[in-house]
Amino acid sequence: MLSLYYKHREQETGDMKNPYEIRLDVLKMAKEILDKQYEANLQIAKDTIAFAKEAGTPYGTFDSYIPDMYKPENVMEKAQELYQFIIKKD
Repeated sequence: MLSLYYKHREQETGDMKNPYEIRLDVLKMAKEILDKQYEANLQIAKDTIAFAKEAGTPYGTFDSYIPDMYKPENVMEKAQELYQFIIKKD
């Protein structure tokens, strides 16, 4: 699928991404995925606290609900997972 994209891009623009640009794109995609996942988990934490406040339930401190931020290793792992899909030949 991506190879079709790159062929189409090459036909339209006359250029093709080199392997470093592709890797950079994959890293950006991986970071974006983890950013969105973190934001979703943070929103769940905020919603949980708001619900507990409305219900009058003790909820502790906000810090106990904040999700852990991902680390660079997590970005690399996700990028590797995405890259394996790209190089996979079916």
